[in-house]
Amino acid sequence: MWSNYLIMIIVLLLAGCAGTSQNIDKDMQQPGVAAETAEPDMEAVIAALNDGKPNVAEALLHGLVQRNPQAAMPWVNLGLISFRRGELDRAQQAAERALELQPQTAVADYLLGLIAHQKNDAPQALKHYLATLGKDQQHAHTHYNLALLYDTYFQDIEKAVHHYRRYLELITDEDKATLAWLGELESQLGSGEVSE
Repeated sequence: MWSNYLIMIIVLLLAGCAGTSQNIDKDMQQPGVAAETAEPDMEAVIAALNDGKPNVAEALLHGLVQRNPQAAMPWVNLGLISFRRGELDRAQQAAERALELQPQTAVADYLLGLIAHQKNDAPQALKHYLATLGKDQQHAHTHYNLALLYDTYFQDIEKAVHHYRRYLELITDEDKATLAWLGELESQLGSGEVSE
């Protein structure tokens, strides 16, 4: 049942999240929706997304929200649809609603981080990414996005290296570009080019 929510999140993020992370880990499942109502609804949502019908998926999610008002994940998924459309304020409202319902929903914090990142609000993105890791240390793409922030915005190479390493340890597929960049940063640290 909740794997269907995960599948939807992955489908949405793989479609392109603003140049930031494009995956969510498998263990981001949340309790709250009865199996008999969630599975058929989520299958229909996923089918609508696969058919290029985000409006249908959104309508189905709104129905799910009405039938399961305490469930956070439908709100996260609505937020992801809005995020993909570039409706950042609407996406933010949905993610915040998910956190109101279930404060331990790490993926909602992650979505808020992506939104802040897209808005070029690095301090807010940092806050939300750190909140995500406070709830789930194994969230690989949060480590990646933190590394990007520390690397490019805060220019804290030591922290960037740490989070790039964690990201590479947690992913299942090899990321040669990140591995090469990590090597560059480590050589800068080793040669003293970067002040500590």
